[in-house]
Amino acid sequence: MPSSLSKNQRGVLAICACMASYTVNDALVKKILMTYPVGEVIFLRGVITTVLIGAVALAMGLGRQLAAGPSGPVALRSLVDGLSTAAFLAALAHMKLANIAAVLQIAPLFIIALSVLLFGEIVGWRRWAAIGVGFLGALLVIKPIPSEFNIWSLVAAGSAMAAALREILTRRIGRALPVAVLAFWSSAGIGLFGLVFLASEDWRAFAAWDLAQLCTAAIFMCIALYLMALGFRDVDLSVVAPFRYSYLITSAVGGYIMFRELPDEWTVVGALLIVAGGIYTLHREAVRRRDLTMKSTTAA
Repeated sequence: MPSSLSKNQRGVLAICACMASYTVNDALVKKILMTYPVGEVIFLRGVITTVLIGAVALAMGLGRQLAAGPSGPVALRSLVDGLSTAAFLAALAHMKLANIAAVLQIAPLFIIALSVLLFGEIVGWRRWAAIGVGFLGALLVIKPIPSEFNIWSLVAAGSAMAAALREILTRRIGRALPVAVLAFWSSAGIGLFGLVFLASEDWRAFAAWDLAQLCTAAIFMCIALYLMALGFRDVDLSVVAPFRYSYLITSAVGGYIMFRELPDEWTVVGALLIVAGGIYTLHREAVRRRDLTMKSTTAA
């Protein structure tokens, strides 16, 4: 990216490109899931991404870290990531891209709620209110009434919760482990999780064109992972993080282009509430960090 851009501007561009890359991956995988079993798709894409990321890690001179194998926390994170991805892909086969994208945006709200339950983090009433608004938005998307309810919306919400737990585990692992190594074991865990589904499915040989599409999806997935790491490096999170919600726009566009899908009015309203709740929690986080910094400066 041009050096004239500020760190935050580069971060915003990287995150927007990341969300677009995720959408390309999602759309291609959804198309493939119309023909092939979920477990097979999870397994094969996991194998492809593991090979690609492993090659990058070796090129970066990280072979020794890969050979050491995953630590306990890394293995647990990979398992949780596999669960999140498996639930996401299972739901993706039965939901519109825009709908599943909206449900996934409650993951940051789950992170706060889980931080309270698991680590006793103190959360003020404003952030709890924002979380409530976000979950209300999720209910509008899920539509928990008999005539509109889709069980796969709950599966997508489960994917979002697992993704939140994965992010918490990532923070606990720290920055000492290179991103490429962490991504390698995560991808391997996702591929292995596909074997769980395969136990109850029949293997179907991939046509050459479909395999090419799956490889393309895996490449865009790897690009998204790189852009995500790049986008959040040395930036102001309160500035860059809200642009993750561009995923809602790219998913709606991708869903229309690939499948002629359009989100209904409840999904749009629900998505807006989720975004509002998420952005406000980011704002409160920034305010809290600023207050803590001012207190420490005053005390010094």
